[in-house]
Amino acid sequence: MRRTIFIGDIHGCASEFKELLGAVDCRNTADRVLITGDLFSRGPEPLRVWELIREYSAEVVLGNHDDRLLRQLQAHSEGGKVAFLHADQRDTFAALEPVFDELYPWLCEVQLCIDEEEFLLVHAGIDPVAGLAATTRTQFTRIRTWPPSDKLEGPRWHDAVTPEPARPFVFGHDAPAGLVVRRRDDDGDSSPWLVGLDSGCVYGGQLSAWLLEEDRIIQVESRQSRNRTWW
Repeated sequence: MRRTIFIGDIHGCASEFKELLGAVDCRNTADRVLITGDLFSRGPEPLRVWELIREYSAEVVLGNHDDRLLRQLQAHSEGGKVAFLHADQRDTFAALEPVFDELYPWLCEVQLCIDEEEFLLVHAGIDPVAGLAATTRTQFTRIRTWPPSDKLEGPRWHDAVTPEPARPFVFGHDAPAGLVVRRRDDDGDSSPWLVGLDSGCVYGGQLSAWLLEEDRIIQVESRQSRNRTWW
């Protein structure tokens, strides 16, 4: 049986990504790999992450860091000045330079959500009041709290959302909250309706996967420093 394997924000942590693929016994293209976004930034091996994404034919949704990289690549392709807010963005950009010709058109096609009968995958979340159809690009890539704020603390968007009866929401982005699994409690149905998979690998936490068909979480420990700043 082909399995559906969701993996949280990788952030350039290629060694942990490869270890996690081994821990779930991923069968290359025989299984379906989906990633919550924020693929390359901040971590030590963005180019290797790209190689593994291609090797395993992984599907991804656009994260806020990916969206920034996309704008940087667009500026580069148009001969303009590429803006970097932090030194690690410059490092990521330089590391990926050998694959710009392949990466840029691929990143242009990455979706904000993967909306299927069995699941809804987004990077950050959806508008819990207006719903999926009215969710903006900024919300797809950046929403965390509800009501919206720039703070790391506070009620989350999914505290205000109505669970869908037949499929789970799967998301990343919210490393401060860590792994999130909320289950139904309706006539004996304990299946998850919400799975948040950003467990802060690049910040020294874990890299997490959720196997849809088995309803199973698998994690590997980070090899990164715990001294990074949240931003």
